[in-house]
Amino acid sequence: MVNALLALLLAGAAIAVLAYVVSLLVTAAKPSFGGVWERQRIGWHTARARRGDELLAKGQIDGALNAWRGAFYLSPLSTRTLAATVTNHHTALLSRLLAVTSDLQGGSVRLLSLAKTDRLLAERNELQRRYFSARQSGRRERTRETLALLRNNAAELQATLRQLVGEIQAARQPPPTH
Repeated sequence: MVNALLALLLAGAAIAVLAYVVSLLVTAAKPSFGGVWERQRIGWHTARARRGDELLAKGQIDGALNAWRGAFYLSPLSTRTLAATVTNHHTALLSRLLAVTSDLQGGSVRLLSLAKTDRLLAERNELQRRYFSARQSGRRERTRETLALLRNNAAELQATLRQLVGEIQAARQPPPTH
């Protein structure tokens, strides 16, 4: 009887130690493998931006504008490295939109939605920094609030990008003649 009780106790302790070791391994591997899916999604958005470049080279400005609009990555990010990559990607996309707008308007840019897009992206970068801080601090409520703000920012950015592309397309149209 004592042997059976001791065996159950040791088996329970062994299972607990094994579960602890597995959780340590999963936690250690998560940064390496956890961002794989996220990096893949960012890669898809980068490819979409390249597709926009190809369309522009073929003279298909509307197609390029729509591809670039879809190339913005508006999901919350898990690492600061990926956040820096996405920030650079967004800067490159804004640069492309600015160049096309400048060409269409003869060297000047007068689109309010371009400035609003830039402001929303800067706000998004700050929200992303706050999200990392909240996650690191372990404050779940603050993390949830920041995620909600990131989602609101993404929705506003999508609307502003639609407006921006519409304004650029409207700038391409010749003025009506009377």
